[in-house]
Amino acid sequence: MAILPLEEINNVRMHADIVEVISSYIPLMHKGKNYFGVCPFHEDHSPSMSVSAEKQIYKCFSCGAAGNVITFVQNYENVSFLEAVDILAKRYGITLSNAINIKQNDKNTRYYDMMDLAQKFFQNNLKTELGIQAREYLQQRGLDKNAIAEFGIGLTLTDRQMLYRLLKSKKYTEKEMDDVALVNTHDSPYDYFVNRIMFPLHDPNGHIVGFSGRVYYESEAAKYVNTRETIIFKKGQILFNYHRAKPFIRNEKAVILVEGYMDAIRLYINGVKNILAIMGTSLTKDQIVLLKKLNAKVVLCLDNDSAGQKAIYDIGQLLKKDNFEIEVIKLSGAKDPDEYILKNGIEAFQKNLKEPLKYFDFSLNYLKQNKNLEQAVDLVNYINDVLLDIAFEQDPLLIDVTLKKLATDYNLEYDMLKEKLQNITANKNNAEKTEFKVESEIALKKQVKNNTYQVACKKLLFYMINEAKYIRIYQDNLVFLDNLNFREIAKAIIYYYESNKTISMADFLTYASTNERFYPEVLDIINEGSEEQLDENVFMDYLNSIQKGNKQKTIKELKQSLKEELDKNKKIEIAMQIAELKKGSV
Repeated sequence: MAILPLEEINNVRMHADIVEVISSYIPLMHKGKNYFGVCPFHEDHSPSMSVSAEKQIYKCFSCGAAGNVITFVQNYENVSFLEAVDILAKRYGITLSNAINIKQNDKNTRYYDMMDLAQKFFQNNLKTELGIQAREYLQQRGLDKNAIAEFGIGLTLTDRQMLYRLLKSKKYTEKEMDDVALVNTHDSPYDYFVNRIMFPLHDPNGHIVGFSGRVYYESEAAKYVNTRETIIFKKGQILFNYHRAKPFIRNEKAVILVEGYMDAIRLYINGVKNILAIMGTSLTKDQIVLLKKLNAKVVLCLDNDSAGQKAIYDIGQLLKKDNFEIEVIKLSGAKDPDEYILKNGIEAFQKNLKEPLKYFDFSLNYLKQNKNLEQAVDLVNYINDVLLDIAFEQDPLLIDVTLKKLATDYNLEYDMLKEKLQNITANKNNAEKTEFKVESEIALKKQVKNNTYQVACKKLLFYMINEAKYIRIYQDNLVFLDNLNFREIAKAIIYYYESNKTISMADFLTYASTNERFYPEVLDIINEGSEEQLDENVFMDYLNSIQKGNKQKTIKELKQSLKEELDKNKKIEIAMQIAELKKGSV
Protein backbone atom coordinates (compact mmCIF):
# COMPACT_ATOMS: atom_id res chain seq x y z
CA MET A 1 0.00 0.00 0.00
CA ALA A 2 1.18 3.53 -0.75
CA ILE A 3 2.30 5.60 2.24
CA LEU A 4 0.13 8.41 3.55
CA PRO A 5 0.94 10.10 6.86
CA LEU A 6 -1.02 8.42 9.64
CA GLU A 7 -1.91 11.85 11.01
CA GLU A 8 -3.74 12.65 7.77
CA ILE A 9 -5.60 9.33 7.77
CA ASN A 10 -6.65 9.80 11.38
CA ASN A 11 -7.74 13.35 10.62
CA VAL A 12 -10.05 12.02 7.91
CA ARG A 13 -11.31 9.28 10.23
CA MET A 14 -12.08 11.79 13.00
CA HIS A 15 -13.98 14.14 10.66
CA ALA A 16 -15.97 11.29 9.09
CA ASP A 17 -18.61 10.38 11.69
CA ILE A 18 -19.35 6.69 11.24
CA VAL A 19 -23.09 6.99 11.87
CA GLU A 20 -23.43 9.82 9.36
CA VAL A 21 -21.41 7.98 6.69
CA ILE A 22 -22.99 4.53 7.08
CA SER A 23 -26.51 5.99 7.22
CA SER A 24 -25.84 7.55 3.80
CA TYR A 25 -25.37 4.01 2.45
CA ILE A 26 -27.91 2.00 4.45
CA PRO A 27 -30.84 2.96 6.72
CA LEU A 28 -29.90 2.94 10.43
CA MET A 29 -32.26 2.72 13.38
CA HIS A 30 -31.34 4.16 16.79
CA LYS A 31 -31.74 1.56 19.53
CA GLY A 32 -30.20 2.03 22.95
CA LYS A 33 -26.73 3.51 22.72
CA ASN A 34 -26.04 2.09 19.26
CA TYR A 35 -27.51 2.17 15.76
CA PHE A 36 -28.62 -0.90 13.83
CA GLY A 37 -29.02 -1.66 10.14
CA VAL A 38 -29.27 -4.51 7.66
CA CYS A 39 -25.70 -5.66 6.94
CA PRO A 40 -24.73 -5.01 3.29
CA PHE A 41 -21.92 -7.58 3.34
CA HIS A 42 -24.05 -10.72 3.39
CA GLU A 43 -27.63 -11.82 2.71
CA ASP A 44 -29.18 -10.22 5.77
CA HIS A 45 -32.95 -10.14 6.37
CA SER A 46 -33.00 -8.37 9.73
CA PRO A 47 -30.82 -5.59 11.20
CA SER A 48 -27.71 -7.43 12.41
CA MET A 49 -25.12 -4.67 11.98
CA SER A 50 -24.42 -2.56 15.05
CA VAL A 51 -22.83 0.89 14.67
CA SER A 52 -21.31 2.54 17.73
CA ALA A 53 -21.18 6.35 17.69
CA GLU A 54 -19.12 6.26 20.89
CA LYS A 55 -16.44 3.88 19.63
CA GLN A 56 -16.78 4.84 15.94
CA ILE A 57 -16.84 1.20 14.82
CA TYR A 58 -19.36 -1.16 13.24
CA LYS A 59 -19.90 -4.87 13.76
CA CYS A 60 -22.20 -7.44 12.17
CA PHE A 61 -23.33 -10.09 14.67
CA SER A 62 -24.15 -12.48 11.84
CA CYS A 63 -21.28 -12.47 9.33
CA GLY A 64 -18.59 -10.97 11.60
CA ALA A 65 -17.84 -7.91 9.43
CA ALA A 66 -16.26 -5.22 11.60
CA GLY A 67 -14.17 -2.09 11.29
CA ASN A 68 -14.19 1.71 11.32
CA VAL A 69 -15.60 4.26 8.91
CA ILE A 70 -12.72 3.87 6.44
CA THR A 71 -12.94 0.08 6.26
CA PHE A 72 -16.72 0.34 5.82
CA VAL A 73 -16.33 2.56 2.76
CA GLN A 74 -13.48 0.36 1.53
CA ASN A 75 -15.61 -2.81 1.67
CA TYR A 76 -18.87 -1.19 0.59
CA GLU A 77 -17.40 0.60 -2.44
CA ASN A 78 -15.02 -2.31 -3.13
CA VAL A 79 -12.00 0.00 -3.33
CA SER A 80 -8.52 0.05 -1.76
CA PHE A 81 -7.96 1.43 1.74
CA LEU A 82 -6.40 4.62 0.43
CA GLU A 83 -9.15 5.09 -2.14
CA ALA A 84 -11.63 4.90 0.77
CA VAL A 85 -9.61 7.57 2.62
CA ASP A 86 -9.68 9.69 -0.54
CA ILE A 87 -13.48 9.27 -0.91
CA LEU A 88 -14.05 10.40 2.68
CA ALA A 89 -11.53 13.25 2.39
CA LYS A 90 -13.39 14.65 -0.63
CA ARG A 91 -16.72 14.23 1.13
CA TYR A 92 -15.55 16.32 4.09
CA GLY A 93 -13.45 18.82 2.11
CA ILE A 94 -10.12 17.60 3.49
CA THR A 95 -7.01 18.08 1.31
CA LEU A 96 -4.59 15.16 1.34
CA SER A 97 -0.86 15.54 0.72
CA ASN A 98 0.78 14.44 -2.51
CA ALA A 99 2.26 11.45 -0.67
CA ILE A 100 -0.77 9.39 -1.62
CA ASN A 101 -0.08 7.06 -4.52
CA ILE A 102 -2.82 4.54 -5.13
CA LYS A 103 -1.30 1.44 -6.64
CA GLN A 104 -3.49 -0.90 -8.62
CA ASN A 105 -2.77 -4.42 -7.49
CA ASP A 106 -5.67 -6.41 -8.91
CA LYS A 107 -4.72 -9.94 -9.96
CA ASN A 108 -7.19 -9.59 -12.85
CA THR A 109 -5.69 -6.38 -14.25
CA ARG A 110 -4.19 -8.18 -17.23
CA TYR A 111 -7.58 -9.73 -18.05
CA TYR A 112 -9.29 -6.32 -17.79
CA ASP A 113 -6.70 -4.79 -20.12
CA MET A 114 -7.32 -7.57 -22.64
CA MET A 115 -11.08 -7.00 -22.51
CA ASP A 116 -10.58 -3.25 -23.02
CA LEU A 117 -8.39 -3.96 -26.05
CA ALA A 118 -11.03 -6.32 -27.47
CA GLN A 119 -13.75 -3.68 -27.01
CA LYS A 120 -11.70 -1.00 -28.80
CA PHE A 121 -11.09 -3.47 -31.61
CA PHE A 122 -14.84 -4.21 -31.89
CA GLN A 123 -15.65 -0.47 -31.87
CA ASN A 124 -13.18 0.15 -34.66
CA ASN A 125 -14.73 -2.67 -36.74
CA LEU A 126 -18.12 -0.96 -36.50
CA LYS A 127 -16.68 2.25 -37.97
CA THR A 128 -15.24 0.54 -41.07
CA GLU A 129 -16.95 -0.10 -44.43
CA LEU A 130 -17.60 -3.67 -43.25
CA GLY A 131 -19.76 -2.23 -40.47
CA ILE A 132 -22.25 -0.38 -42.69
CA GLN A 133 -25.02 -2.98 -42.36
CA ALA A 134 -24.58 -3.17 -38.57
CA ARG A 135 -24.64 0.62 -38.27
CA GLU A 136 -27.85 0.77 -40.30
CA TYR A 137 -29.40 -1.86 -38.03
CA LEU A 138 -28.46 0.14 -34.92
CA GLN A 139 -29.85 3.30 -36.48
CA GLN A 140 -33.13 1.51 -37.19
CA ARG A 141 -33.21 0.51 -33.52
CA GLY A 142 -32.90 4.19 -32.59
CA LEU A 143 -29.27 4.10 -31.46
CA ASP A 144 -27.29 7.08 -32.77
CA LYS A 145 -23.53 7.72 -32.65
CA ASN A 146 -23.71 9.14 -29.15
CA ALA A 147 -25.56 6.09 -27.79
CA ILE A 148 -23.12 3.74 -29.56
CA ALA A 149 -20.17 5.61 -28.04
CA GLU A 150 -21.76 5.85 -24.56
CA PHE A 151 -22.31 2.10 -24.30
CA GLY A 152 -19.14 1.07 -26.19
CA ILE A 153 -21.06 -0.91 -28.82
CA GLY A 154 -18.89 -2.66 -31.42
CA LEU A 155 -18.86 -5.36 -34.07
CA THR A 156 -17.15 -8.67 -34.81
CA LEU A 157 -16.56 -9.59 -38.48
CA THR A 158 -16.58 -12.89 -40.36
CA ASP A 159 -12.84 -13.60 -40.03
CA ARG A 160 -12.69 -16.13 -37.17
CA GLN A 161 -9.12 -15.28 -36.18
CA MET A 162 -9.06 -11.48 -36.29
CA LEU A 163 -9.14 -10.95 -32.53
CA TYR A 164 -6.88 -13.93 -31.92
CA ARG A 165 -4.14 -12.43 -34.14
CA LEU A 166 -4.45 -9.05 -32.45
CA LEU A 167 -4.21 -10.46 -28.92
CA LYS A 168 -1.29 -12.67 -29.88
CA SER A 169 0.56 -9.67 -31.31
CA LYS A 170 0.07 -7.95 -27.93
CA LYS A 171 1.79 -10.90 -26.17
CA TYR A 172 -1.33 -12.39 -24.58
CA THR A 173 -1.14 -16.16 -24.20
CA GLU A 174 -3.71 -18.55 -25.63
CA LYS A 175 -4.59 -19.60 -22.09
CA GLU A 176 -5.33 -15.99 -21.11
CA MET A 177 -7.52 -15.56 -24.20
CA ASP A 178 -9.46 -18.72 -23.32
CA ASP A 179 -9.67 -17.79 -19.62
CA VAL A 180 -11.92 -14.82 -20.48
CA ALA A 181 -13.72 -16.58 -23.37
CA LEU A 182 -12.49 -14.30 -26.14
CA VAL A 183 -10.80 -17.09 -28.09
CA ASN A 184 -11.34 -20.86 -28.12
CA THR A 185 -7.87 -22.36 -28.11
CA HIS A 186 -8.59 -26.05 -27.49
CA ASP A 187 -8.12 -27.04 -31.14
CA SER A 188 -7.26 -24.59 -33.89
CA PRO A 189 -7.73 -21.15 -32.26
CA TYR A 190 -10.85 -19.21 -33.27
CA ASP A 191 -12.71 -16.18 -31.93
CA TYR A 192 -15.77 -16.93 -29.79
CA PHE A 193 -17.76 -14.06 -31.31
CA VAL A 194 -18.15 -13.79 -35.09
CA ASN A 195 -20.31 -11.42 -37.17
CA ARG A 196 -22.31 -9.97 -34.27
CA ILE A 197 -22.99 -6.55 -32.79
CA MET A 198 -21.13 -6.51 -29.48
CA PHE A 199 -22.42 -5.02 -26.22
CA PRO A 200 -19.79 -4.88 -23.43
CA LEU A 201 -20.82 -6.08 -19.96
CA HIS A 202 -19.23 -4.43 -16.92
CA ASP A 203 -18.75 -5.48 -13.31
CA PRO A 204 -19.91 -3.10 -10.52
CA ASN A 205 -16.52 -1.32 -10.63
CA GLY A 206 -16.76 -0.59 -14.34
CA HIS A 207 -14.36 -3.26 -15.64
CA ILE A 208 -15.41 -4.94 -18.88
CA VAL A 209 -15.81 -8.61 -17.96
CA GLY A 210 -17.83 -10.02 -20.83
CA PHE A 211 -19.82 -9.35 -23.98
CA SER A 212 -23.25 -10.01 -25.41
CA GLY A 213 -23.25 -10.53 -29.16
CA ARG A 214 -26.43 -9.98 -31.23
CA VAL A 215 -27.12 -10.98 -34.83
CA TYR A 216 -28.22 -8.07 -37.05
CA TYR A 217 -29.25 -9.94 -40.21
CA GLU A 218 -31.55 -12.79 -41.15
CA SER A 219 -30.11 -15.92 -39.55
CA GLU A 220 -31.11 -19.17 -37.89
CA ALA A 221 -28.39 -18.65 -35.32
CA ALA A 222 -29.29 -17.73 -31.74
CA LYS A 223 -30.30 -14.08 -31.51
CA TYR A 224 -27.95 -13.47 -28.56
CA VAL A 225 -24.72 -15.17 -27.51
CA ASN A 226 -23.23 -14.16 -24.17
CA THR A 227 -19.79 -14.72 -22.71
CA ARG A 228 -19.73 -17.97 -20.74
CA GLU A 229 -18.86 -17.90 -17.03
CA THR A 230 -15.16 -17.10 -16.68
CA ILE A 231 -12.60 -16.14 -14.08
CA ILE A 232 -13.87 -12.53 -14.23
CA PHE A 233 -17.45 -12.91 -15.51
CA LYS A 234 -20.18 -14.30 -13.27
CA LYS A 235 -23.56 -13.30 -14.69
CA GLY A 236 -25.28 -13.60 -11.31
CA GLN A 237 -22.85 -11.10 -9.76
CA ILE A 238 -23.49 -8.18 -12.10
CA LEU A 239 -26.34 -5.88 -13.05
CA PHE A 240 -26.14 -4.23 -16.46
CA ASN A 241 -25.39 -0.47 -16.26
CA TYR A 242 -24.62 -0.58 -12.50
CA HIS A 243 -21.34 1.36 -12.67
CA ARG A 244 -22.92 3.99 -14.91
CA ALA A 245 -26.24 4.41 -13.09
CA LYS A 246 -25.01 4.28 -9.48
CA PRO A 247 -24.71 8.06 -8.87
CA PHE A 248 -28.10 8.73 -10.50
CA ILE A 249 -29.76 6.03 -8.39
CA ARG A 250 -28.38 7.50 -5.18
CA ASN A 251 -29.52 10.95 -6.25
CA GLU A 252 -33.06 9.76 -7.14
CA LYS A 253 -33.25 7.33 -4.21
CA ALA A 254 -34.86 4.90 -6.67
CA VAL A 255 -33.68 2.23 -9.10
CA ILE A 256 -35.75 1.08 -12.08
CA LEU A 257 -35.14 -2.61 -12.75
CA VAL A 258 -35.75 -3.97 -16.27
CA GLU A 259 -35.08 -7.33 -17.95
CA GLY A 260 -32.87 -6.66 -20.98
CA TYR A 261 -29.95 -4.38 -21.65
CA MET A 262 -31.74 -2.83 -24.66
CA ASP A 263 -34.49 -1.72 -22.26
CA ALA A 264 -31.82 -0.15 -20.03
CA ILE A 265 -30.04 1.53 -22.94
CA ARG A 266 -33.31 2.92 -24.34
CA LEU A 267 -34.24 4.50 -21.01
CA TYR A 268 -30.73 5.78 -20.29
CA ILE A 269 -30.31 7.60 -23.63
CA ASN A 270 -33.75 9.16 -23.12
CA GLY A 271 -32.75 10.71 -19.82
CA VAL A 272 -33.97 8.06 -17.34
CA LYS A 273 -30.53 7.21 -15.98
CA ASN A 274 -31.34 5.43 -12.70
CA ILE A 275 -31.82 2.20 -14.64
CA LEU A 276 -30.43 -1.34 -14.26
CA ALA A 277 -31.04 -4.57 -16.17
CA ILE A 278 -30.94 -8.06 -14.67
CA MET A 279 -30.49 -9.65 -18.14
CA GLY A 280 -33.12 -12.29 -17.41
CA THR A 281 -36.13 -12.95 -15.21
CA SER A 282 -34.51 -13.90 -11.92
CA LEU A 283 -32.50 -12.13 -9.26
CA THR A 284 -29.56 -13.74 -7.45
CA LYS A 285 -28.37 -13.25 -3.87
CA ASP A 286 -25.31 -11.36 -5.13
CA GLN A 287 -27.48 -9.03 -7.20
CA ILE A 288 -29.66 -8.34 -4.16
CA VAL A 289 -26.52 -7.41 -2.20
CA LEU A 290 -25.63 -4.96 -5.01
CA LEU A 291 -29.11 -3.43 -4.80
CA LYS A 292 -28.80 -3.11 -1.02
CA LYS A 293 -25.70 -1.02 -1.46
CA LEU A 294 -27.70 1.57 -3.39
CA ASN A 295 -30.05 2.26 -0.44
CA ALA A 296 -32.93 3.01 -2.82
CA LYS A 297 -36.47 1.85 -3.51
CA VAL A 298 -36.84 -0.62 -6.38
CA VAL A 299 -39.25 0.02 -9.25
CA LEU A 300 -39.89 -3.20 -11.20
CA CYS A 301 -40.60 -2.71 -14.91
CA LEU A 302 -40.21 -6.10 -16.57
CA ASP A 303 -41.69 -7.50 -19.75
CA ASN A 304 -45.45 -7.59 -20.27
CA ASP A 305 -45.66 -11.33 -20.98
CA SER A 306 -46.60 -13.97 -18.41
CA ALA A 307 -42.93 -14.76 -17.68
CA GLY A 308 -42.23 -11.10 -17.00
CA GLN A 309 -45.22 -10.71 -14.68
CA LYS A 310 -44.26 -13.86 -12.79
CA ALA A 311 -40.73 -12.48 -12.49
CA ILE A 312 -42.10 -9.27 -10.98
CA TYR A 313 -43.97 -11.30 -8.34
CA ASP A 314 -41.03 -13.62 -7.58
CA ILE A 315 -38.43 -10.84 -7.44
CA GLY A 316 -40.75 -8.76 -5.27
CA GLN A 317 -41.05 -11.64 -2.81
CA LEU A 318 -37.25 -11.83 -2.54
CA LEU A 319 -36.83 -8.08 -2.11
CA LYS A 320 -39.64 -7.89 0.44
CA LYS A 321 -37.74 -10.24 2.75
CA ASP A 322 -34.88 -7.73 2.70
CA ASN A 323 -37.22 -4.84 3.57
CA PHE A 324 -36.95 -3.05 0.22
CA GLU A 325 -39.58 -0.51 -0.73
CA ILE A 326 -40.98 -1.91 -3.99
CA GLU A 327 -43.14 -0.41 -6.72
CA VAL A 328 -44.30 -1.78 -10.08
CA ILE A 329 -44.84 -0.17 -13.48
CA LYS A 330 -47.15 -1.95 -15.91
CA LEU A 331 -46.81 -0.82 -19.54
CA SER A 332 -49.77 -1.64 -21.78
CA GLY A 333 -49.61 -2.19 -25.52
CA ALA A 334 -45.95 -3.20 -25.74
CA LYS A 335 -43.92 -6.28 -24.85
CA ASP A 336 -41.15 -4.39 -23.02
CA PRO A 337 -39.95 -0.85 -22.10
CA ASP A 338 -37.81 -0.62 -25.26
CA GLU A 339 -40.80 -1.22 -27.54
CA TYR A 340 -43.07 0.97 -25.40
CA ILE A 341 -40.80 4.01 -25.67
CA LEU A 342 -40.27 3.55 -29.41
CA LYS A 343 -44.08 3.42 -29.86
CA ASN A 344 -45.24 6.02 -27.36
CA GLY A 345 -42.25 8.20 -26.51
CA ILE A 346 -40.37 8.82 -23.27
CA GLU A 347 -43.05 11.21 -21.94
CA ALA A 348 -45.60 8.37 -21.87
CA PHE A 349 -43.14 6.21 -19.94
CA GLN A 350 -42.44 9.01 -17.45
CA LYS A 351 -46.16 9.41 -16.87
CA ASN A 352 -46.34 5.72 -15.89
CA LEU A 353 -43.29 6.25 -13.70
CA LYS A 354 -45.13 8.97 -11.77
CA GLU A 355 -48.08 6.66 -11.13
CA PRO A 356 -46.54 3.35 -10.02
CA LEU A 357 -48.43 0.52 -8.40
CA LYS A 358 -47.38 -0.52 -4.91
CA TYR A 359 -45.95 -4.03 -5.02
CA PHE A 360 -48.43 -5.18 -2.39
CA ASP A 361 -51.36 -4.18 -4.63
CA PHE A 362 -49.68 -5.80 -7.63
CA SER A 363 -49.23 -9.06 -5.74
CA LEU A 364 -52.89 -9.15 -4.64
CA ASN A 365 -53.97 -8.81 -8.27
CA TYR A 366 -51.34 -11.25 -9.50
CA LEU A 367 -52.46 -13.94 -7.07
CA LYS A 368 -55.95 -13.82 -8.62
CA GLN A 369 -54.64 -14.85 -12.02
CA ASN A 370 -55.83 -18.21 -13.32
CA LYS A 371 -58.23 -18.56 -10.38
CA ASN A 372 -62.01 -18.65 -10.46
CA LEU A 373 -62.88 -17.04 -7.15
CA GLU A 374 -66.47 -18.24 -7.49
CA GLN A 375 -65.16 -21.74 -6.82
CA ALA A 376 -64.38 -22.72 -3.23
CA VAL A 377 -61.00 -24.38 -3.86
CA ASP A 378 -59.65 -21.43 -5.90
CA LEU A 379 -60.94 -18.96 -3.32
CA VAL A 380 -59.30 -20.86 -0.42
CA ASN A 381 -56.01 -21.03 -2.35
CA TYR A 382 -56.20 -17.30 -3.04
CA ILE A 383 -56.92 -16.42 0.60
CA ASN A 384 -54.04 -18.63 1.78
CA ASP A 385 -51.68 -17.02 -0.75
CA VAL A 386 -52.65 -13.54 0.41
CA LEU A 387 -52.16 -14.47 4.07
CA LEU A 388 -48.72 -15.88 3.29
CA ASP A 389 -47.94 -12.64 1.50
CA ILE A 390 -48.93 -10.30 4.32
CA ALA A 391 -47.10 -12.42 6.90
CA PHE A 392 -43.96 -10.57 5.74
CA GLU A 393 -45.51 -7.10 5.93
CA GLN A 394 -44.23 -4.75 8.64
CA ASP A 395 -47.10 -2.24 8.65
CA PRO A 396 -49.84 -3.42 11.09
CA LEU A 397 -52.35 -0.96 9.58
CA LEU A 398 -51.85 -2.42 6.08
CA ILE A 399 -52.30 -5.93 7.50
CA ASP A 400 -55.50 -4.97 9.32
CA VAL A 401 -56.98 -3.20 6.28
CA THR A 402 -56.21 -6.21 4.07
CA LEU A 403 -57.82 -8.67 6.48
CA LYS A 404 -60.96 -6.51 6.73
CA LYS A 405 -61.13 -6.21 2.93
CA LEU A 406 -60.84 -9.99 2.52
CA ALA A 407 -63.53 -10.51 5.15
CA THR A 408 -65.89 -8.01 3.49
CA ASP A 409 -65.26 -8.99 -0.15
CA TYR A 410 -65.61 -12.72 0.40
CA ASN A 411 -68.02 -12.81 3.37
CA LEU A 412 -65.49 -14.33 5.77
CA GLU A 413 -64.99 -13.98 9.54
CA TYR A 414 -62.35 -11.34 10.33
CA ASP A 415 -61.28 -13.11 13.55
CA MET A 416 -60.83 -16.40 11.70
CA LEU A 417 -58.56 -14.71 9.12
CA LYS A 418 -56.60 -12.96 11.87
CA GLU A 419 -56.10 -16.23 13.79
CA LYS A 420 -54.92 -18.01 10.64
CA LEU A 421 -52.49 -15.18 9.90
CA GLN A 422 -51.13 -15.37 13.47
CA ASN A 423 -50.49 -19.10 13.03
CA ILE A 424 -48.64 -18.45 9.75
CA THR A 425 -46.59 -15.69 11.39
CA ALA A 426 -45.77 -17.90 14.37
CA ASN A 427 -44.56 -20.69 12.07
CA LYS A 428 -42.47 -18.18 10.12
CA ASN A 429 -40.93 -16.81 13.32
CA ASN A 430 -40.21 -20.32 14.61
CA ALA A 431 -38.45 -21.13 11.34
CA GLU A 432 -36.36 -17.96 11.67
CA LYS A 433 -35.54 -18.81 15.30
CA THR A 434 -34.47 -22.31 14.26
CA GLU A 435 -32.21 -20.81 11.59
CA PHE A 436 -30.77 -18.35 14.12
CA LYS A 437 -30.27 -21.18 16.64
CA VAL A 438 -28.33 -23.22 14.07
CA GLU A 439 -26.15 -20.19 13.26
CA SER A 440 -25.60 -19.56 16.97
CA GLU A 441 -24.61 -23.19 17.58
CA ILE A 442 -22.12 -23.03 14.73
CA ALA A 443 -20.67 -19.84 16.20
CA LEU A 444 -20.54 -21.44 19.66
CA LYS A 445 -18.70 -24.51 18.33
CA LYS A 446 -16.23 -22.19 16.65
CA GLN A 447 -15.74 -20.33 19.91
CA VAL A 448 -15.24 -23.55 21.88
CA LYS A 449 -12.39 -24.45 19.54
CA ASN A 450 -10.58 -21.42 20.92
CA ASN A 451 -9.20 -22.62 24.26
CA THR A 452 -9.37 -20.48 27.38
CA TYR A 453 -5.81 -19.26 26.85
CA GLN A 454 -6.54 -17.99 23.32
CA VAL A 455 -9.72 -16.27 24.47
CA ALA A 456 -7.87 -14.59 27.35
CA CYS A 457 -5.19 -13.32 24.93
CA LYS A 458 -7.79 -11.82 22.59
CA LYS A 459 -9.67 -10.17 25.45
CA LEU A 460 -6.43 -8.76 26.90
CA LEU A 461 -5.55 -7.22 23.52
CA PHE A 462 -9.09 -5.88 23.16
CA TYR A 463 -8.75 -4.02 26.49
CA MET A 464 -5.36 -2.63 25.40
CA ILE A 465 -6.81 -1.33 22.12
CA ASN A 466 -9.50 0.52 24.08
CA GLU A 467 -7.68 2.15 26.98
CA ALA A 468 -4.10 3.19 27.77
CA LYS A 469 -4.09 2.01 31.39
CA TYR A 470 -4.36 -1.61 30.25
CA ILE A 471 -1.28 -1.14 28.09
CA ARG A 472 0.65 0.01 31.16
CA ILE A 473 -0.59 -2.95 33.26
CA TYR A 474 0.46 -5.32 30.45
CA GLN A 475 3.96 -3.79 30.38
CA ASP A 476 4.33 -3.78 34.18
CA ASN A 477 3.51 -7.51 34.36
CA LEU A 478 5.91 -8.54 31.55
CA VAL A 479 3.21 -10.68 29.95
CA PHE A 480 4.35 -13.21 27.34
CA LEU A 481 1.82 -14.16 24.65
CA ASP A 482 2.39 -17.62 23.19
CA ASN A 483 1.29 -16.67 19.69
CA LEU A 484 3.39 -14.72 17.18
CA ASN A 485 0.45 -12.75 15.79
CA PHE A 486 -0.75 -11.82 19.27
CA ARG A 487 2.77 -10.69 20.23
CA GLU A 488 3.00 -8.57 17.08
CA ILE A 489 -0.38 -7.01 17.77
CA ALA A 490 0.66 -6.22 21.36
CA LYS A 491 3.88 -4.60 20.07
CA ALA A 492 1.87 -2.61 17.51
CA ILE A 493 -0.52 -1.40 20.22
CA ILE A 494 2.37 -0.29 22.44
CA TYR A 495 4.17 1.38 19.51
CA TYR A 496 1.00 3.20 18.44
CA TYR A 497 0.32 4.41 21.99
CA GLU A 498 3.90 5.58 22.62
CA SER A 499 4.00 7.37 19.26
CA ASN A 500 0.64 9.13 19.64
CA LYS A 501 0.30 9.39 23.44
CA THR A 502 -3.29 8.19 23.07
CA ILE A 503 -5.22 5.22 21.70
CA SER A 504 -8.71 4.55 20.38
CA MET A 505 -10.12 1.49 18.71
CA ALA A 506 -11.15 3.33 15.52
CA ASP A 507 -7.73 4.95 15.06
CA PHE A 508 -5.78 1.79 15.88
CA LEU A 509 -7.83 -0.05 13.24
CA THR A 510 -6.60 2.47 10.68
CA TYR A 511 -3.01 1.86 11.76
CA ALA A 512 -3.42 -1.94 11.84
CA SER A 513 -4.91 -2.02 8.35
CA THR A 514 -1.42 -1.40 6.94
CA ASN A 515 -0.34 -4.84 8.16
CA GLU A 516 -2.02 -7.48 6.01
CA ARG A 517 -0.76 -10.37 8.15
CA PHE A 518 -2.31 -9.52 11.50
CA TYR A 519 -5.09 -7.08 10.42
CA PRO A 520 -7.71 -9.88 10.10
CA GLU A 521 -6.79 -11.01 13.63
CA VAL A 522 -7.31 -7.44 14.92
CA LEU A 523 -10.76 -7.37 13.32
CA ASP A 524 -11.51 -10.72 14.94
CA ILE A 525 -10.41 -9.42 18.36
CA ILE A 526 -12.64 -6.35 18.01
CA ASN A 527 -15.54 -8.42 16.67
CA GLU A 528 -15.44 -10.83 19.62
CA GLY A 529 -15.07 -8.15 22.26
CA SER A 530 -16.91 -5.12 20.91
CA GLU A 531 -19.89 -5.44 23.30
CA GLU A 532 -17.79 -6.12 26.41
CA GLN A 533 -17.72 -3.50 29.17
CA LEU A 534 -14.18 -2.72 30.34
CA ASP A 535 -13.49 -3.82 33.93
CA GLU A 536 -10.02 -3.79 35.50
CA ASN A 537 -10.75 -6.82 37.69
CA VAL A 538 -11.84 -8.81 34.65
CA PHE A 539 -8.71 -7.67 32.81
CA MET A 540 -6.56 -8.98 35.67
CA ASP A 541 -8.41 -12.31 35.46
CA TYR A 542 -7.48 -12.53 31.76
CA LEU A 543 -3.89 -11.60 32.55
CA ASN A 544 -3.66 -14.19 35.34
CA SER A 545 -5.20 -16.83 33.07
CA ILE A 546 -2.46 -16.12 30.49
CA GLN A 547 0.28 -16.29 33.12
CA LYS A 548 -1.18 -19.56 34.38
CA GLY A 549 -1.31 -20.92 30.84
CA ASN A 550 2.32 -19.96 30.28
CA LYS A 551 3.32 -21.80 33.47
CA GLN A 552 1.39 -24.92 32.46
CA LYS A 553 3.08 -24.94 29.08
CA THR A 554 6.50 -24.50 30.69
CA ILE A 555 5.78 -27.35 33.11
CA LYS A 556 4.70 -29.57 30.23
CA GLU A 557 7.92 -28.79 28.33
CA LEU A 558 10.04 -29.41 31.45
CA LYS A 559 8.32 -32.75 32.05
CA GLN A 560 9.17 -33.80 28.52
CA SER A 561 12.79 -32.70 29.08
CA LEU A 562 12.82 -34.70 32.32
CA LYS A 563 11.83 -37.84 30.42
CA GLU A 564 14.54 -37.33 27.83
CA GLU A 565 17.36 -36.18 30.15
CA LEU A 566 19.98 -38.84 31.08
CA ASP A 567 22.17 -36.78 33.42
CA LYS A 568 21.07 -37.43 37.03
CA ASN A 569 22.02 -33.96 38.36
CA LYS A 570 20.23 -32.22 35.51
CA LYS A 571 17.14 -34.35 36.12
CA ILE A 572 17.13 -33.17 39.77
CA GLU A 573 17.50 -29.57 38.61
CA ILE A 574 14.56 -29.89 36.19
CA ALA A 575 12.42 -31.58 38.86
CA MET A 576 13.10 -28.67 41.23
CA GLN A 577 12.10 -26.16 38.52
CA ILE A 578 8.82 -28.01 38.01
CA ALA A 579 8.17 -28.05 41.77
CA GLU A 580 8.86 -24.32 42.06
CA LEU A 581 6.52 -23.53 39.15
CA LYS A 582 3.76 -25.66 40.65
CA LYS A 583 4.10 -23.80 43.94
CA GLY A 584 3.79 -20.53 42.02
CA SER A 585 7.02 -19.12 43.45
CA VAL A 586 8.42 -18.23 40.01
